[in-house]
Amino acid sequence: MTANSQTAPAVERPAPALPAKIFITGANGFIGRALAERARELGTEVTGVDLLPDADAGILGGSISDPSEWAAALDGVDAVIHTAAIVSNSAPLDDAWEVNTYSTRKVLAAAAEAGVGRFVHLSSVAAYGFDYPDQVDEKYPVRVNGYSYTDTKVNAEAVVMTAHAAGEIDCTVIRPGDVYGPASKPWVITSLEMIRAGQMVLPNGGRGTFTPVYIDTLVDGILLATASEAGAGQVFNLTDGHGVTCAEYFGRLGDMIDASVRTLPTSLAVALAGAVGTVQRRLGQASELTPATVHMLNRPGEYSIEKARTMLGYAPAISLDEGMRRTQEWAQREGLLTR
Repeated sequence: MTANSQTAPAVERPAPALPAKIFITGANGFIGRALAERARELGTEVTGVDLLPDADAGILGGSISDPSEWAAALDGVDAVIHTAAIVSNSAPLDDAWEVNTYSTRKVLAAAAEAGVGRFVHLSSVAAYGFDYPDQVDEKYPVRVNGYSYTDTKVNAEAVVMTAHAAGEIDCTVIRPGDVYGPASKPWVITSLEMIRAGQMVLPNGGRGTFTPVYIDTLVDGILLATASEAGAGQVFNLTDGHGVTCAEYFGRLGDMIDASVRTLPTSLAVALAGAVGTVQRRLGQASELTPATVHMLNRPGEYSIEKARTMLGYAPAISLDEGMRRTQEWAQREGLLTR
């Protein structure tokens, strides 16, 4: 696989009949931008909010912790897709709860007050915790585990489904797998940086499960759920439908920069990540080296997408080979492979 490999034929994507007007929180983020672009291609008017505004794209500047700054933009909106969140294993619990849980409640209330008909909430497969059966499905209980990202995503799902049960607004919860592709910060940009710096150390010989979902595939699934009346009140796992070992996924990234990925026994990897990450953060460096990250890289199995296939017609069509080819070509253009 090289950056000069022949481009594969375009993959036909689903084109659901979307609501006329969609509002996206976190609209300038990795997932938010991709959602907005695809929804506009399908003829939907898209607005949104983000810490970084984009007036030309109808994206207001503001925080989800204070919807009063932008709530007027919800007038006439048919569906809110809520992607804004702190996505970090190192964030303090209070900060993560404030954004991921309490602010989700605030956005829900603002949407309901504006008469929005549908609220689509992006949670995470992290809501299952790091100990679950292989091919776990949406009937399996979510599980807090003492780590801020997992726990606040579990809490936020409860907030969303409580609003749905109370009849405030129709809600759908999406649990994406490991979202990768061009411009993915955690699973491409940061991972490449860590591999190059020799900081990517996988536990358990790299045998933990990585469950990829290519960004376009995830976007298609989210929009299918947004368009589906039957999706109201439902939770959907969205992945590419297969898992690989962490050694394979991160090994592919390492191959892009001619670097290897090391492994350690899990107990040693946990101790090393905890110690090194703590020092880095005390020095003011951004670091996702935490025990939670190590345990996440040692997950025991895959997530079933049968429910999304059956109810939404979700059909992942981009293989890992194709997704990584596209990712490598993008990374080459961005100069990420030659630093």
